[in-house]
Amino acid sequence: MLVVGAIDKARTLASLADLNKRWAAKKVEIPVYKTPPPPAKSQVYFYDVPGAVQSVLRVGYPAMAQTDANFYPATVANYILGGGGFASQLTQQLREGKGYTYGINSSFSGSRTLGTFTIGSGVRANVTLESLALIKSILGDYGRNFSDADLQTTKGFLVKSNARAFETAGAKLNMLDNISSYGWKPDYAKQRESIVKAMTVAQIKDLSGKYLDPNKMIWLVVGDAKTQLPRLKELGFGEPILIQK
Repeated sequence: MLVVGAIDKARTLASLADLNKRWAAKKVEIPVYKTPPPPAKSQVYFYDVPGAVQSVLRVGYPAMAQTDANFYPATVANYILGGGGFASQLTQQLREGKGYTYGINSSFSGSRTLGTFTIGSGVRANVTLESLALIKSILGDYGRNFSDADLQTTKGFLVKSNARAFETAGAKLNMLDNISSYGWKPDYAKQRESIVKAMTVAQIKDLSGKYLDPNKMIWLVVGDAKTQLPRLKELGFGEPILIQK
């Protein structure tokens, strides 16, 4: 039970004193499913929406759980790629540079179970291949080209944004949720700040090579197959697969 508000611990506990009597327990069967492994090589999949003037793109793979030691460092490494809004390369190149999309981002997600790394965007149909090719190029060059200036931009935002990141009741409740769900220490936010401050360019390059390989991802396109599907073999990942019969 997580509580944030203008109420002290004693009153809270008193109000919950007879909860076990009033709320009968029952057995719950939690489904167990097998998480698919990351792909050994990239494959393009296509879902046809005839006549669509926009293509929706999802690129990624099963990555890490939130509890993995590399989860937060990889999130830091992703900031300049696609987690930093207008500071990110994906936004700068696909939106600002080419005008292919209104918005694009990338992120790691997860809980105690395996989560995903995902790049998501919607682009004009007639630049579907060009958008995917640019994403592939950015991913391929990211670690190799990551600079000290990129690192300083990352550190500057992530450290300074902590100053007001935990002011609201909702933010405090989220912190309690993380502490109880993952067994993190109460000062985990300060620990993460220390991780950011200690990050090096070499670490970012290593994390990028490990978790941002464009040749080991699922490339999914939802759009007009008649006009866009035939071109996608030019991406270099073999023949695209139409996923509807």
